[in-house]
Amino acid sequence: MRTGWFVCCAVLLAANTQAAPPGSGGYAAASAAQARPLSPAQRLERRFLQIAAANLRFQSEASRLAMDRSASPAVKDLANTLLARQETAQPEMVRLLHARGMAMPIPSSAHGKVLKQLAKLGGAKFDRAYVDEVVLRSSQEDVTNYEKMSAQAEDPVLKAWVDRQLPTLRYHLAKAGRALPGASPHEHRGRPTFSAPGSP
Repeated sequence: MRTGWFVCCAVLLAANTQAAPPGSGGYAAASAAQARPLSPAQRLERRFLQIAAANLRFQSEASRLAMDRSASPAVKDLANTLLARQETAQPEMVRLLHARGMAMPIPSSAHGKVLKQLAKLGGAKFDRAYVDEVVLRSSQEDVTNYEKMSAQAEDPVLKAWVDRQLPTLRYHLAKAGRALPGASPHEHRGRPTFSAPGSP
């Protein structure tokens, strides 16, 4: 599962760094910039954006399922909260990606598997899977990754955006913990995080 995610990222990275065709306007300049070797900080920022964008898309797709399939007012309210963030954060995320010649990533195999499982569930089983697998785990990963990026980002625009997102992400995590009795975050099981070069 983790291998599949890295393959997807490698394909996306290769596609996004190819030279732009003639007449492609602003993308030609972006491609020319990407032709130069990336610094460790730039590679770190790109990996962060890939993971953050994938999580944002995953959360929004799962939350649309929750709005249709859940009968719990608390779960529906949680899903609506995540969808509201997606509406405001995704355009900004797209601009950060495009500034680096990148596009929104396709869903990873791990995310796709969870979405397929959710589509087969209903009632309390759906609610538990959505809160545990999507919101708690994914939001916990987001908080960890955004905190790392806040400390390590060299791009002031990216750092400012990350710092604006963190309070909302922490709020989602706390709200998810109250959505269902007994809900609690899990350890990451193969989900991607990013680290500075040379860190464990």
